[in-house]
Amino acid sequence: MAPPIEAFPASELTERINTLPNGRRRKGGDINLSKCELLELVQYSCHLKGSPQSRQSIIQCEPVVKLFRRCTGGLMVETTKLEGEG
Repeated sequence: MAPPIEAFPASELTERINTLPNGRRRKGGDINLSKCELLELVQYSCHLKGSPQSRQSIIQCEPVVKLFRRCTGGLMVETTKLEGEG
């Protein structure tokens, strides 16, 4: 099981990615997310409509778009809320 992750507002994302878990600043200066490559990932949220035993039941899926920024040094950060999509 993954360790619990602290929730924080999207407005704090830039500050959080520039601070390491031990509280020190990240080496190499501040990371500016607006200069990182923007990537999009589409996942699907699917739900069964009807009874699992019925042959007339259907599975209905809706797209869920997630946005990421890939920065130099291999850092990748989900920015969906920050980009205004979610």
